[in-house]
Amino acid sequence: MESESLRRVLLFCLVALHCSWLAQVKAQSAVCTTPTNLQGLCVPIQRCRNIFKITQLPSPPPVAVANYIRKAECTLPGVERSICCQPAEVEPEMTTNLLPKDCGQSVAERIANGNLTRVFDYPWMALLRYAQNGEILDGCGGSLINKRYVLTAAHCLKTRSTLQLDHIRLGEHTRSEEIDCIIFRDKKGAELERDCADPVEDYGVESIIIHPDYNRPKYSNDIGLVRLNRDVTMKDHIRPICLPVTPKLRSLQFDKYIVTGWGTTENQTGSDILLSAILPRVDIDSCQQRMAQNRLNVQLSSKQLCAGGEGQVDTCRGDSGGPLGFSTEYNGARFVQFGIVSAGVDSCGLKSVPGIYCRVDSYMDWILENIKP
Repeated sequence: MESESLRRVLLFCLVALHCSWLAQVKAQSAVCTTPTNLQGLCVPIQRCRNIFKITQLPSPPPVAVANYIRKAECTLPGVERSICCQPAEVEPEMTTNLLPKDCGQSVAERIANGNLTRVFDYPWMALLRYAQNGEILDGCGGSLINKRYVLTAAHCLKTRSTLQLDHIRLGEHTRSEEIDCIIFRDKKGAELERDCADPVEDYGVESIIIHPDYNRPKYSNDIGLVRLNRDVTMKDHIRPICLPVTPKLRSLQFDKYIVTGWGTTENQTGSDILLSAILPRVDIDSCQQRMAQNRLNVQLSSKQLCAGGEGQVDTCRGDSGGPLGFSTEYNGARFVQFGIVSAGVDSCGLKSVPGIYCRVDSYMDWILENIKP
């Protein structure tokens, strides 16, 4: 009798969960009719699992499938491309409440195209600092994504036993300076005025989260999160970066990206001043071909992107774990992170080999599932 009651309770819970999921899906869509005359839901194409997978294949779909997709098109206000999808294939819209909309803003008038950055240009930059034999060493980079989390590469968190992540520094620009300032000078070089940032702030590590499939296969799923030990107080020199949270942002591709960092990895030092570089995007097939030409055993996937490879300096500018991004329209002009400098191959000595980046839009669900208030 008790087992029967328990079975009924479990059944009720399952039905309630399914109804809750279905209500959530319907609230984010509109009822429509599929080409096979079944009731469906009109949703952004990125939320229709089976259709979106077909459109992402490297080869175009067969004519019959293409015709089905065309007939399944529907209209949602404010959505560029929508599809009438079977309810079971609809992905619920991501809940992004923990990611700030006031993100990706720089106090600087514009993002500089030069190699050296100015104070306030990239206020989301994080510097991961490691303890080794009683010393503190600057290591990987990362990006502040909200008041409690830094996004970085998994290989920056899964380090050897003698090198442990100690803390994360925010608000850094010139590592040798206690206070970072923009100095305005006249034509003769005399100082007229200076605009100084507040001091850097160091945060302890409450916990780290490494993607469970990191390095399976090699160089893949190179993404991780660091939860800081206290909330970050946002200032002009400490602000979060934007992530590709909307379907439109997730579908964007640029001809070039900006990478920033101090030129360090988890075990070597680099530039004193934060550097930036503009890198051309390289499509995955061409990137894979260049890897093979240089006898590099790397198998790339759609969850990675490649950039650079046209010059030794450009491909060595960023920290491991640092952000690759570009400015785009999202509640105004915002800087959005699309990649993470990955373990990849050491392309600094190989001009023809692009850098490998973990593709952030492929891991938005994972990021949102693993951050908490």
